[in-house]
Amino acid sequence: MSIASVTTFLTASLILAGIALAFLVLSVAVVAVPYFVTNHRTRVARREPLLGYYRRQIVLG
Repeated sequence: MSIASVTTFLTASLILAGIALAFLVLSVAVVAVPYFVTNHRTRVARREPLLGYYRRQIVLG
C-alpha cells in the first residue's frame, strides 16, 4: 500500500463519518424540536427552569 492510497482511504472514511454524524444530528433535531415546542407553554406557565422541567419529565415518565 502506498501513502496515497492510505491517505485516500482515511479521507473517504472521515467524509463518510462526517455525513453519518450530520445525519444523526439532523435526526435528533427533527425528533427533539416538536417535543420541546409542545411542552414550552406548560413549562413557561409554571415558570420552571428548562433542565428542571425536562429532568422531572424523564424521571416521572
